Parts: sequence; C-alpha cells; structure tokens
Amino acid sequence: MKTFKASTLWLVAILCGLVSACATPTFSVKSDPLQADVFFQVPGTNEKKPIGKTPLTMPMTEFRQLIGADVSSGQYFPITVEKQGYVTETFQIPASRFGTFVTELDVKMKESKLAQEEKTAKVTIDRLFLAQRFALTNQFERAQAELDKILADFPTLARALSMRASIFYAQKNYTESLKWYEEAIKADPQMDDAIKMAAKVRLLQSGRAPAAEAAKGTAQ
Repeated sequence: MKTFKASTLWLVAILCGLVSACATPTFSVKSDPLQADVFFQVPGTNEKKPIGKTPLTMPMTEFRQLIGADVSSGQYFPITVEKQGYVTETFQIPASRFGTFVTELDVKMKESKLAQEEKTAKVTIDRLFLAQRFALTNQFERAQAELDKILADFPTLARALSMRASIFYAQKNYTESLKWYEEAIKADPQMDDAIKMAAKVRLLQSGRAPAAEAAKGTAQ
C-alpha cells in the first residue's frame, strides 16, 4: 500500500486550498495500460466502491460525495487501480474539505508474475512450432536459430534439446545428434522419443543399423 509522496509515487499532485483557486476542480486517474478499474476502498472495511475505468475524470464535488462524510479533511483514504494480468496498485491519498489535495493519479502498472509466465510460455511454444516448420522444409539454420532463442532462456527444455538433436540427425551429423539427445534425456529421463532415437544413433555409429535407417531424418 502506498502513502502519497510526490517523490516516490507515479503521482502528480496539484494543490488547491480553495475551490475558488481552481476554475473547474476535477479528480482524474490515468493508467498505462488503459481501461483499468478504479475503486474507492471504504476505510476500515473491505468494501470497494467502483469509480470508473481509466482514463477517468470526475468533478471534485462528485468525488467528495463518493468518499463520504466519514472521511474527514486531512485523513488518508485508499484508491485502488486494478486490471486483469497486472499488479493492483493502491494509493493512500489525503482528503480535503472539497475532495482531495491530490487531483491527478498517473499509474504505471506492472504485469503480474502469472501474466508474464503465460506470455513467456506462449512465445516459447510459438518458437518451437516455427523451428519445427523450418526443419521440415530443410531450413536447418533457421530452425537452429529459433532453438537458440529458446535454449538461451530455458537451457534444459527437453523438447527443444530433442528437436536440436533431430535436426542434426536429419543432416546425418550423428555425433552432434547423440550429444543433444543425451542432453534431452538428462533434462527429462522419461522422454521416450529421445531415448529411442539415442539408441538408434548409437546403432548407426556402431555400423550395426540397417543402411535404410541412416537415410531417415525427422525433426521431432
């Protein structure tokens, strides 16, 4: 929870001691991203009164009525700014006789950890599919470039390691293929595809596998 301090909050304060000092006093809330929900939380309770969505502007007199008579001038009251996928921001701001000394909030919202993880997972899956598509059309360098991006963030992602091994297998580079299949197995000892392919590569290297096996190449 944040108490109003101009030096530490994403908060722009305009001080209006008298209504006459402001031609049309208003209370406004901006946010990045937009369309965040703004609530007034009744002090001492869990009740939240919806004010509107950002960007929001309302007359100070209307805002004072929303706060209610229970909040005296000089007291602090909470305003929360919420948006799905983002961390809720709460501001403790001081009440005045006519509303609040703070007339504008400018809120920079941070993505929640869950939203960040979901976004990262989607990007990773998209890259895996793209790498597979490149591999299936023999664009091996482009496929490996996509896998590089994945493994830079997730060096033990078994599916990416196995796909890299499969690309080397398709290029008949069995030494590198076996190396990466073994890395995939280390990352996921239950990965059957990698276990079977590693065994096949060992047979090819030993010269005991049928020649037809050496001609096969699949990106798994």
